[in-house]
Formats: sequence, C-alpha cells, structure tokens
Amino acid sequence: MATVIGVVARETPTLRVGAIMLGLQGKVAFVFGVASEDSIAWAICKSLAEAGVTLYLGYQKRFMSRVFQLKDKLPAIAGFYPLDVATDADTKEFFDAFGKENPGLKADILIHAIGFAPRECFDRPILFVEDESINTAFTISANSLQRCLKYALPHLNPDSSTITLTYAASTRHVPSYGIMSMAKAALECWTRELACHLGPEGHRVNAISSGPIRTIAAGGIPGFDNILDHVANNSPLRRNVTQSDVAGCTTWLASPLSSGVTGQCIHVDAGYSITMVPSSIMGE
Repeated sequence: MATVIGVVARETPTLRVGAIMLGLQGKVAFVFGVASEDSIAWAICKSLAEAGVTLYLGYQKRFMSRVFQLKDKLPAIAGFYPLDVATDADTKEFFDAFGKENPGLKADILIHAIGFAPRECFDRPILFVEDESINTAFTISANSLQRCLKYALPHLNPDSSTITLTYAASTRHVPSYGIMSMAKAALECWTRELACHLGPEGHRVNAISSGPIRTIAAGGIPGFDNILDHVANNSPLRRNVTQSDVAGCTTWLASPLSSGVTGQCIHVDAGYSITMVPSSIMGE
C-alpha cells in the first residue's frame, strides 16, 4: 500500500472481492492474437491481469515491435514468444520456447483470438475466390485452434479453459464477410468437437461470438461502419459492444465459476443475435 499526503491508498474493494470470487489469482494464461491496444485480445489481457492471472503472449514476428511496446503497460505479462499458426512447426515453436524458459510451469487458460483472410476473400464474390486464399482463411482462422491445443496440451493443467473468438456471420449472411463466414462456422465446429474430445480430461473449450467491434482487423471489412450503425440501432440494448464486454465474458469462462460450461458459443452482442425483424423496419 502507498501513502499519499497522509492517506493510505488501498486496493479498490470491488476489484479485490471480484478477483477472489473469480478464483483466478495465481493462474497462468497463454494469449494468442494481441496485435495492438485496440484488439479484443489486449482487452482480455487486461481483464485477466486484474483477476490475478500471469500472461504469456504469442506474437507474429511482423508485429513484434508493436506487441513488445505493450509489456510496460501490463506487469502481468511474464513472457513473449513467437507464434505463427500457419504450420505445425511454427506453432510448436511457441511451446518449445515457453517450456525451455519455464520448465515445469503449466498454464490454466488458453485464449485463441486469431483470425486472418487474404484481401480477395472480402473483395471478390465467393465463387471466384482462389483455393489458396480459402485455405489460408481456414488454416489461420479455424484449424489453428486444433493446432494450438495439440501442442498446448502438455503445457496445460487439468481442468484448463480454452476460449476462442467467433462472429455471428458463422450462422447468417453478413455482406462482404464472404469466406470468413465459413471459416468462423468451422471454428465453432472445432470448438464443439474439441470440447467433446478433451472433456474427459477436464479441459473445457468455448467460443464467444461478439457483435461488431471497431478494431484494426475489422477495419478491412467493406462497409463496416454501416454494420456498426445497424447493430447499434437495432440490438435490444441499442448499442454496440466493446472489447471490454468480450473480455468480461472471457474472464468468466476462464474462471471456475463456469466450470460446468463447455462446447458452447456464447453471444456477446447486445442481444442482436436474438432478433429477426429489426425494430426500425416497423417504424419503432
């Protein structure tokens, strides 16, 4: 505790009680997908850190300088290791480096916030997208969940929790989202299958389907501002969700409070997913 002008500055009671209730103090997390301060993965890092979790981040080498700049902003980050989920060998590199520097240490949480598709997946009609681009979208955005867990398992404690991020386009048409809609649908299938496969060992796997959020990645989707406006005007809560909304749900899923939840896709979208006919159509 620090003393300022004779007054003892104490930890915020709400944060302290919340951290105790979550039961995450002293836990360890692998977080994949931090690209910048506006990324959902970074909001998740901050939320887990507040709950007492120690973080180990995987980074793409092309984002190395940007990600390393975040270290001083979050003391809970204990290490960075390169991670490229395009191949088995590159994925394994992260876990080999982690194991070498931290012998015997195991994680309790894995955050998979990874998604990518070549530009033509958004710009071209889906009938004319080349196989190579389609395969890249599926490899990075969907199949990488299986690849990450395959190499993570020896480094995970029993009863671990894995959370991945998907999007509503997995089950409904979103203009301009194209091939990524199918990749996200595949990611949700991986979530269910991996939950069934790993459940007997106590490991849980869940997905969060967020509403549209303004991030660097989303900025590449044509007409994204219009999507934000539509959801804000027609969701039951009449707003868009934020990175912090998703981070809060992620922290709950990472905690023992959700110990009976696995194989689920939880919507954090201000309720938009429950609607069919927007109120605006009815003139409301």
